[in-house]
Amino acid sequence: TVREALNLLMDWHVSCLIIVLDDKPTGIITKTDMGWCYLNGISLDSEVGDIMPWTSGIKTIKSTEDRDAAAKFFERNKVHHALVVDEEDREVGLVSALDIATEVAKDARAWPWNRHEDGKCHAIASR
Repeated sequence: TVREALNLLMDWHVSCLIIVLDDKPTGIITKTDMGWCYLNGISLDSEVGDIMPWTSGIKTIKSTEDRDAAAKFFERNKVHHALVVDEEDREVGLVSALDIATEVAKDARAWPWNRHEDGKCHAIASR
């Protein structure tokens, strides 16, 4: 139910849940969707499936995409969450626009240092 989804969002301190039907991810429900339910008088006892047509469905992004491509993906699709899939379209994770913003902030704090693939900051070689 919507109530159960809201409880999970709050208890787990997350901003979205992946909706799975028949072992297949079919949608993402967010705190924003919960706000939409409230504003439109949707009963907390309604089934999550009843509000799914009003959500944007599930968007996927390939695990091979870099941070900048992910940022463009979020901007182009006007969503804040995406299911990450591998080359065979198997689900491997979830990424949010906040994840991307956090990485950008880490790089901004590291300047004039350079963040490498190892996640550590290294001085930029002078020329």
